[in-house]
Amino acid sequence: KRIFLVEHSSHVGISQAYALGATLVLPGALNKSKLLAALADPAEPTSAASSDAAQPDDAVETAATAIASMFPAVTLGEPLDVDGTKEAGRRIADRITEHGLSEWLATVRRHHEGTYQHCLLVTGVAIDFGLSLGVGRTDLERLYSAAMFHDIGKAQIPLAILDKPGRLDTDERAMIEKHPAAGYEFLKDHEKISPEILDAVRHHHEYLDGSGYPDALCGESINDIVRILTISDIFAALIEHRHYKPTMPRTEAYNILCGMTGKLEKALVTSFKEVALTR
Repeated sequence: KRIFLVEHSSHVGISQAYALGATLVLPGALNKSKLLAALADPAEPTSAASSDAAQPDDAVETAATAIASMFPAVTLGEPLDVDGTKEAGRRIADRITEHGLSEWLATVRRHHEGTYQHCLLVTGVAIDFGLSLGVGRTDLERLYSAAMFHDIGKAQIPLAILDKPGRLDTDERAMIEKHPAAGYEFLKDHEKISPEILDAVRHHHEYLDGSGYPDALCGESINDIVRILTISDIFAALIEHRHYKPTMPRTEAYNILCGMTGKLEKALVTSFKEVALTR
C-alpha cells in the first residue's frame, strides 16, 4: 500500500498522487478512523493466486493513469489523450479475457479509491458484459471507450460532493446530475471520439421509462451501448469499495438491478446475471 495524504483536496492533486504511485489517496484533514479504515485491507488474500492478483500490474496502472489524467485535462484545459485512454481500455479487455472479471474487480478495489476506482470498475464490468453478449470488436471498443470516458464531467464537481459519505442534499444532487452533459460538452469537439461514444457519455443515466437525466429519453431513443453501459454503471457503483461503507455482495447488487422494472431492459438484466454472479 502507498497511501498519499493531500492537504488540499482537488482533482489535480489526487491525479498527481496517482501519477507518483499512490494506491490510495486520502484528501483533507486526517483522522484516526479514516487512517485505520485505509490500512484495513478490504480483501485479504486467502491463497497464493489471490495474492498474486492483488499486486498492481501494467493493465491496472495504465488504465488508472489514463483515467487520472482525464480530470486535470478538463479542469486545466489541457489536451485529452484520447488514443492513450482507448489503449488503456483495450488492455483491460485483454486482461479480463485472460483472467476474468472477478480478478479485475478484486485488484481494482484493492488499489484505487473514489471516482477513479468507479471508472475502472465500470469499464471492467462493461467489457465483460459485452464479451458475454458476443458483441463485435468495433462495438466492444466503443463500449470500453465510453466506459472510460463516461464520468469525465465529474471533473467539474467538487470532490467533497463526489466522495460525500452520506445522502446528498437537493443542491448537491442537482450538481451531480450535470456531469453527463458536462462530459459531453467537453468531448464533443474531439475528432477521435465517435458519435456513439458521445451518446453514451451524455445518456448513461437515462432510463427506459423517461425518468433519467439529462434529457429524459425513453424507450427506443436509448441505444444498445447506452443500455449496456447503464447497467454496468449501476452495478459497479453498488459493489465498489469505499472506506466509509462495506462492499455490497454481488448477489444483492444484482437483485437491486432486477428490482428496477421499467427502467432497465429486462432481457439485458437477465443476460447480465452470469456477469454479475458467476463470470
